[in-house]
Amino acid sequence: MKRNKRKTFAYRPSDGIISRESIISVVLGAAGIIGYYLLLLGSIRTGGTSGVLSGAAGWILTAVSALGLYLGVRSLENTAAVMKWKIIGCVCNAVVLVVSAVIFVIGLIAMI
Repeated sequence: MKRNKRKTFAYRPSDGIISRESIISVVLGAAGIIGYYLLLLGSIRTGGTSGVLSGAAGWILTAVSALGLYLGVRSLENTAAVMKWKIIGCVCNAVVLVVSAVIFVIGLIAMI
């Protein structure tokens, strides 16, 4: 019996391909983490009485991390790219969003 030598579809991801969305997601996640770290240092230096600009910066970081998480989840569709960078981008942006939500809830509780 003769075997068919024709190749069937075999998916082999390349380790060298990194999707553009995942790189942007990682950069936005790292910027969010560094931004919150800098906001925390600024708040400690002012004794917890930071101005309106630090609150606006927190909202901007929240929006940036939401965009980064969207791009990270969207990059998961590309199956040919390296999975490590996609996961790092999603986790970094999710951490920033969770920190933003916690800070928002603490602010609501402090108002009561």
